[in-house]
Amino acid sequence: MAQTDTTPTPPAVAQSATRRTDSNLSRLVLLGTFGSEQAPQALVRLPDGRVTRVSPGDQVGHDTVYAIDATRIALGQNGRSVWVEIPGS
Repeated sequence: MAQTDTTPTPPAVAQSATRRTDSNLSRLVLLGTFGSEQAPQALVRLPDGRVTRVSPGDQVGHDTVYAIDATRIALGQNGRSVWVEIPGS
């Protein structure tokens, strides 16, 4: 059933549901990981502000997603990788 009236979010609720980040938003930010061990996926925020879902083997800019685990993803090129972690994890 669709909601017909909209109620503004109380400020206390909005404040407790929102977290500030010290992350550099001009870089890729890992928002979360999900899926099974056989088919892991991650949600990332791209430097241009778009949010996208990635899986191992996907391209993110010039990098390839090599691996995804519970709190981080491995991105790299030519066999060299760097781990990107969920901020605050």
